[in-house]
Amino acid sequence: MFQERGARLKDFYLVTGRYDAVAVAEAPDDTTVAKLALTIASRGNTRTETLRAFTEEEYRSIVADLPKPDTK
Repeated sequence: MFQERGARLKDFYLVTGRYDAVAVAEAPDDTTVAKLALTIASRGNTRTETLRAFTEEEYRSIVADLPKPDTK
């Protein structure tokens, strides 16, 4: 399913705590991720939570455009 949409399942972990599993995927855009999550959740036996991760370079670009704090 991931490959059909141009995405890739990079890692899959079974975890303890609030969630049973964590999947790390890479997709060409956020719309593709949303479609994958909705397709998986529509089966009725899974809930999904999507977290957008940023590389350090992307994060630095984001924070570079923030207004500087007022130091008064």
